[in-house]
Amino acid sequence: MQNSQINSCLKSYKYEIFGAVQGVGFRPFIYSLAKKYNLFGEVYNDSEGVKIYINLDQESLKKFENDLKNNLPPLARIDKIKKTEIPFKNFSDFKIIESKTNHALSSILPDFAICDDCIKEFQDPSNHRFKYPFINCTNCGPRFSIIKSLPYDRINTTMAKFKMCKICQSEYDNPLDRRYHAQPISCKDCGPTLFLKDRSKNIKFKDDEALEFAIDAIKHKKILAIKGIGGFHLVCDARDEEVIKRLRIEKNRPKKPFAIMCRDLDMALKYGFIDEFEKKSLTSNKRPIVLVKSKNNLAPNLAPDIDKLGIFLPPNGVYLRIFEKIDFPLIATSANISGESIFYDENIFKISNCFDYVLDDNKDIINSSDDSIVINFKDKELYLRTSRGINPDIYMSEFKFSGSFLCLGAELKSEFLIYHNSLIIRSPYIGDLKSEANLNRCKNLILFFMKIYEIKEFDEIISDLHPNFFYTKYFEKFFNKKAFRVQHHKAHLLSLIYEHKLFSEKLLGFAFDGTGYSDDEMIYGGEVFEIDRLNFKRVFNFDEFKLLSGENSIKNIYKLAISIIIKYNLFDDAKKYLDKFDKNMLNNLEKIYPKSLNSSSLGRIIDAFGALVFNIDEISYEAQIGLMIEKNYDENIKDFYEFELIDNKINFKNVFKSALKESDKRVACSKFINGIAKVILKLALIYKKDVALSGGVFQNKALSMAIINELENAKIRYYFNEKIPINDSGISTGQMVEYLRYRGVL
Repeated sequence: MQNSQINSCLKSYKYEIFGAVQGVGFRPFIYSLAKKYNLFGEVYNDSEGVKIYINLDQESLKKFENDLKNNLPPLARIDKIKKTEIPFKNFSDFKIIESKTNHALSSILPDFAICDDCIKEFQDPSNHRFKYPFINCTNCGPRFSIIKSLPYDRINTTMAKFKMCKICQSEYDNPLDRRYHAQPISCKDCGPTLFLKDRSKNIKFKDDEALEFAIDAIKHKKILAIKGIGGFHLVCDARDEEVIKRLRIEKNRPKKPFAIMCRDLDMALKYGFIDEFEKKSLTSNKRPIVLVKSKNNLAPNLAPDIDKLGIFLPPNGVYLRIFEKIDFPLIATSANISGESIFYDENIFKISNCFDYVLDDNKDIINSSDDSIVINFKDKELYLRTSRGINPDIYMSEFKFSGSFLCLGAELKSEFLIYHNSLIIRSPYIGDLKSEANLNRCKNLILFFMKIYEIKEFDEIISDLHPNFFYTKYFEKFFNKKAFRVQHHKAHLLSLIYEHKLFSEKLLGFAFDGTGYSDDEMIYGGEVFEIDRLNFKRVFNFDEFKLLSGENSIKNIYKLAISIIIKYNLFDDAKKYLDKFDKNMLNNLEKIYPKSLNSSSLGRIIDAFGALVFNIDEISYEAQIGLMIEKNYDENIKDFYEFELIDNKINFKNVFKSALKESDKRVACSKFINGIAKVILKLALIYKKDVALSGGVFQNKALSMAIINELENAKIRYYFNEKIPINDSGISTGQMVEYLRYRGVL
């Protein structure tokens, strides 16, 4: 190569690249482009992203920028490119030079599943990493789970204790190698060790012997705790009714469905109806749990009473090794205490009753992460849980607001958000903050990000409007700040508005979920808003009814049904249903009815409907009734129960009156779903605005598809949450938008 570029056609440019461009092979990508097109210059990381100084003529400029837009490394994401022509620099070659960064704005990426290149090497007997359980490269593997601090260098990860062998070091140092600066790089000669432990923490076997024993144990009806990328799974045969029964008893999980892991797409197709778009989700580098329609050919107690199945593919080499000798799907569910975070260290032995053996390793996890969950419809991914492969999501926003504030999100399905001088940090899924363990995890994660991004304190903390949430009081005391409160359903819809950039739009917003405390001190769960440039006016809500025995009725759903019967005086219609209950109990419920809390929650109305139609008194998990209704929904039934609009209330008296007369569950469920879709259409036609839909109720695929069909037939534009969860995990994003609006930024 020539030693200098003396060419009158050449000009010098500075490129400032913002986005996910550090720790993803971006600099070697630029280096390879320079070699490909014989370009001179330099590239380095800094506190904002990547800087490139390069000499280009018009022809090479077009080729260079085309590759920047269309041929990025798999994990790279460009949010913004700023190009500036600068005085000519006579570079002699192209170099990757030392980072010039204080790391204040560098992104921490989530953990990613094994990539196709690593899978090929894993399966290649001639490759140095043949069958290596911890195989990874720049395009895949752990990130968030192993990082202690920035910069993202090996010394600042839990891989620091593993000294690279000569082969790994040479790959790590080579800019043209796929493992250039891949911090978790290792091989069988220098990487972590697998251990098979019994319930008393005794090490029985190591490495290949540990894997062989684990595989044999699974085949013989044992339950294993297996360490994955972000924590432990409880693993067993998904076909075996007896072992699943034991797992349900030990984990105290009576009915909630278990997700399964399949060896590959071919195996997944045996157990689920999977369309082309769902295939893409399953095989993506995120490897989320994808909710699909089940073929119901596994153990009947895997996902009882429903026709949905969560499926995901092996995210790492450990599971690839296991599936080499197992030809059936595995339950792979988070190893945790019910309602708490996934275990990722020696605390796994707190639930030793749930497993027979532990397949562990000595690569420490700093930050745990659950499996992400996605549902697909209309060729779109709708994320229900954003963790491994997706969050943390850290990026520079478009907001020009100086300051730092913390959005705590919701009490349930919590994910928090930190705003720091235009930088946005969206946390991974944490869970329900009623749990002390989850509350501590939330606090520790907040402190982790504060330390890494040098945030000394928050100017403000933002929380849900509900006055009695313990987590709000906890963090108010911890940070010595009075929380700025945001109404729950506004936050739902504002998260959608932020995602689709609808700040200046006029919309009709539907926020349908379980519980949302409102400005008028009511507990709503089904509100309809006129939205005009972020200003909200409630125009309708579901008719209020009483929560008999308060939160106790959320599990004991017969009380919800009885409450609605009392409200609408449906005693004669419900005689057959009520006959099974003790008369004194019914009398007592009638007496406490006037003094009970009000609710207008569609989530609770759905549960009450299910109590009547399926004749069940209690549920063991939140979405149980919704999934049962979805199973019984028949899209060929076009009839519907009519929800009436009376004095700004969505009245459902006739819905329940009709359902009490219906003998066919399939017909009742179909008419109910269609009725909700019809009332949304009716309101959209009245207000003549584009429609925004957010809240946990819209996780129901049958309902959402029915709504979409009605709106599309009427040529009404609509919006759903997609990347930001439609359930309470998206609340923190909406809280951010409301606070920025309050501060005059929006």
